[in-house]
Amino acid sequence: MKPGILIYGMGRMGKFFYDFFFSRGYDVAGYDVVPERRTIEEDKIESYDVIFLCVPMQAVGDAIARIPRSSALIVDISSIKGFVLPYLDASGFDYLSIHPMFGPDSEIGLSNIIVVKKSGRKEEEVILEEFRKAGAVLSELPPEKHDAKMAEIQGLAHFLLVGMAHFLAERFDREDLKYASPIFATLYKLSSRILNQDWRMYYYIQKNAEILRREFIKSLADLDAKFSDEEKFRKLFEELGSKFDDYGNSTLILDACKATWDVSTIELLRGYIRAVDSLILRLLERRTQAGRKIALHKRDRNEPIEIADLEEVKIKDLLLRTSLNPIYVQDIFENIMGLTKEEEYRVLGIKKTLAVLGPAGSFSEEAALKLVGSRLPLKYCATTDEIIKCVENGSADYGLVPIENSVNGTVISVLDALLNHDVEVFGETTLEIVHCLAARRYMPLKEIRVVYSHPQAIAQCMGFINNYLKAELRYTSSTSDAIALLDDYSAAIVSENAAKLHKLYVLRKGIQDAKANTTRFYLIRKKGSGEMRGSITSLFFGVEDRPGALKDVLEVFYRKGINMRKLESRPARTGLGDYVFFVEVEKDLSSEDLRELRNVTTFYHIVGVFDRVERLDLWG
Repeated sequence: MKPGILIYGMGRMGKFFYDFFFSRGYDVAGYDVVPERRTIEEDKIESYDVIFLCVPMQAVGDAIARIPRSSALIVDISSIKGFVLPYLDASGFDYLSIHPMFGPDSEIGLSNIIVVKKSGRKEEEVILEEFRKAGAVLSELPPEKHDAKMAEIQGLAHFLLVGMAHFLAERFDREDLKYASPIFATLYKLSSRILNQDWRMYYYIQKNAEILRREFIKSLADLDAKFSDEEKFRKLFEELGSKFDDYGNSTLILDACKATWDVSTIELLRGYIRAVDSLILRLLERRTQAGRKIALHKRDRNEPIEIADLEEVKIKDLLLRTSLNPIYVQDIFENIMGLTKEEEYRVLGIKKTLAVLGPAGSFSEEAALKLVGSRLPLKYCATTDEIIKCVENGSADYGLVPIENSVNGTVISVLDALLNHDVEVFGETTLEIVHCLAARRYMPLKEIRVVYSHPQAIAQCMGFINNYLKAELRYTSSTSDAIALLDDYSAAIVSENAAKLHKLYVLRKGIQDAKANTTRFYLIRKKGSGEMRGSITSLFFGVEDRPGALKDVLEVFYRKGINMRKLESRPARTGLGDYVFFVEVEKDLSSEDLRELRNVTTFYHIVGVFDRVERLDLWG
């Protein structure tokens, strides 16, 4: 279960973490000493599981003193740990100490987050996993080494930038930027960034780097002496160049600086737009290159190319960071993601995609894997209606939808959708439904306190539940929700496939009441996109409201010796008592068969002509 998260300190970094966790579906609140920034009052602080301390370093002690004693996990994000950790050690709170190496207006992807001290709490792993999934680079550095390393990485870099500004302050005028090289312009921007933030943080960073800074100044004097000798300079340049050799795509950094310039004349504005457009194009190329590499990793891990949940979170993150029209921004990034996915499919040789009912681990996925053999071309949907719409609008080439279950009967929602959408059935497949009782660890059945699952799965296993379990039943909307809720004393009813996927321990297999529990699936595609052939025809038809009207239709099938596998009636939605009939017959109906049907029906609509499908080739 996702922990409730409180952001203590709603400044710019606080707002960053608030938006980050909010967009990922967490219960997030903000508290600040400034009343206007709060979303909750102080008396609600203790009700949260995790508290992010997003206050200036000099305010950490006061903040900890104000937080009510509770079992909350404190997350410290300070830059200098020697100053802050003593307060946390004395507080009695469990805490996670991290150092985010980025600012509040930065993108978390590829940003470094240093883990300095861990508590071992479960909430901690949830938080770190969210950072990993967002593409952050997580590393570990113990408290006793952290500040010394930061003196090198932060202290010297900031000192250089402030030192350059200090030296040029009386020599340099802003007008001189018109002569600036991209390197100087970039350094100027970075110096300006530091000098226009809260000086206190940089003061603490420089205090931490005091000894190293003195050594650095001495080193600069030695370097200056070498610059007067050409041969010494050459050797130094080659020596340092062999260690500092990662200059690939460094032009992107310099060209990106142009996007930060402020220009006003129409000629320069046109030049600015050309520069930005060129940068966007090169970044798109870099993005698709990354997508190709990701595709190879997905192949090795058997993960689908399309992961809708992750894409949705990415777009939410982006929309939270702009005031531009959200509809246009979403369209743009969905197209960019589509471009990248197209490249991923191309690299792997995948020509077509199959939409299935998710999430990963569902019985629909299991049926799809029998047909396709890989998750890569699968597109997961939340509902059968979404699958059918994806096929109809072309965002998926094929769809796999359950049409009937041997225990629960026809899937009515699918039947109705087939009549009302521009799709056709071109194949069928079946899957034996085997339910498993799974948990995070092995335990005797008598220890299970709660069982989670979808209502239908629970209903199909009530015999086992009544005979062997004394547990509370809790319904969930999906398999993934059931698994996410598991703790050390609960279990979930899931497929064996889902148990393996989520590394669960199978306590009992085949716990369903009906051992012959089979689901039949239709394979669908956009209407008219392929040849209709097979030994089974499924169709809808309507009849006049008179005695014997349905019998006349059935007589056609009887006289011709055509066996009916299925007959269902559905409300026509045109008036009370009006019905539409759905039938499956074991024949590819000829033009003569259809002519006779036309004579005894008010309409007929063929949904598909098909056979059983054992394999579906999406690579051909």
